[in-house]
Amino acid sequence: MKKAYILTLLFCWTLLPPSISQSSTIATLEIIFNGIRNNKGLIAIGINSSPEGWPREPQKEAYWKKNNIIDGIFTARIENLTYGTYAISVLDDENENFEMDMFMGIPKEGFGFTGNPRVKLSPPKFEDCLFIIEKPFQQVTIDIRYISKGKRNHAE
Repeated sequence: MKKAYILTLLFCWTLLPPSISQSSTIATLEIIFNGIRNNKGLIAIGINSSPEGWPREPQKEAYWKKNNIIDGIFTARIENLTYGTYAISVLDDENENFEMDMFMGIPKEGFGFTGNPRVKLSPPKFEDCLFIIEKPFQQVTIDIRYISKGKRNHAE
């Protein structure tokens, strides 16, 4: 009798609508990239949920062609992120080679991080870039920085 009762409860639990049986822990992240100097190449991001590998070995990556840039601003979305703590590193990969081009140790392409921390001679710490996703829709803004000079052409 006890076994039949447990089986009945389990069966009824599986029939409950998803909104009742589990809380929403999946989110959409909208990222606004400010200060992009042209529409050549890709915006590439690395997402880390812990300091391990930050920022050179991301746990998740995403890429977008730089279409629809208006006044140096590009917006992208990432769907199906679980709630939690994240940090994002960004590369404005103008030549689409999927790496930061350097000249004498100085970045030739744009870069940025969530939280827009001050960048010195090395990348910022994970803790300086983290943000928390705890609702179904989250928005962050990342300022793209360029150390080397390059063509600014937002209307291209």
